[in-house]
Amino acid sequence: MMATEPQPPIDDALLGKFLAGEASEAEADRVRRWLTNPANQREYKRFARIWATASALTPTTTVNTEAAWQHVRKQMQKPSVSNPEIRPMPVTPTRPNWLVYSRIAAMLTLAVLVGVSVWRLRDTGNVGQPTAQLSAATTTSPKRFTLPDGSRVLLNRNSRLTYPATFADSSREVVLTGEAFFEVAHDPAHPFRVRAGQAVVRVLGTSFNVRVVGDSVRVAVRTGRVQLSARRQAVVLTPNQQATYFAPADTIRRPVSLDANRLAYQTGRLSFANASLADVVQTLREVYGTDIRLNNADLNNCHLTADFGNEPIDAVLAVVAETLSLTVRREGNTRVLSGTGCYE
Repeated sequence: MMATEPQPPIDDALLGKFLAGEASEAEADRVRRWLTNPANQREYKRFARIWATASALTPTTTVNTEAAWQHVRKQMQKPSVSNPEIRPMPVTPTRPNWLVYSRIAAMLTLAVLVGVSVWRLRDTGNVGQPTAQLSAATTTSPKRFTLPDGSRVLLNRNSRLTYPATFADSSREVVLTGEAFFEVAHDPAHPFRVRAGQAVVRVLGTSFNVRVVGDSVRVAVRTGRVQLSARRQAVVLTPNQQATYFAPADTIRRPVSLDANRLAYQTGRLSFANASLADVVQTLREVYGTDIRLNNADLNNCHLTADFGNEPIDAVLAVVAETLSLTVRREGNTRVLSGTGCYE
């Protein structure tokens, strides 16, 4: 099942208004949409629990409101492990705004007094690291979504992308397993990096594809310039170039012309011009994630010229079989093309 669509970060003060019943209808609706993300639900539950405890403090409690509020603003984005409870606390809605900020300050004071910091539950344990890590995953279908910086991603099937809820001040970094097409928002001051296996892809603003399969990482560039780097080597790719990194040898195969068919999941188009059936089958295996076999080695010599759109794999194979006078049958999840073969 695919991950819940991530929501943009929410102002911490708005959570206080929501809990105090002072949020407008538009603000309350924004909080509810934010709460559709399970990670945000856990953050809300933690906030609400501390809020409820802090409300028991007397109005005369003395706190350094400004210092406490600034600290709370920095800390509230750190993740917790509590279970979600999506409902505002029953607080009288007519209380003035200053009480919202005072209670947040009281929340901090209470935590200090009892010697407990709920924010220590964060997974990283390193102050200054990116906040909550979000994850988008796919199974049988690609998924489109937008990263916190406005960059757009098309995540191919059976893939996963992990990224922070808010990017760090110095860079933007994500971790990819599988395949994704990126359209990166231009921001020279904050380089965009994709960690893919043992390789790193670095860009400033461009569109490109990254595919991680086993020990190899393939990068294909549509626009802009992309650097593919490993431990001992790095190459710069320009538009319509692709290169592949092989981890066992720690080497990068030199850039070659981009095979547009490798991006069919993004373009919705496959085009073969006098292509060998061996190459056609290899491309279809990759694009559709389907096991396709030839029952006769002589079929490798057959050549196909054809264009396809978003047809399912069985429709594509039916056209291939009809064009080359072959038959196609299914053996479990495998498709087998049969025929007498083609001869030069």
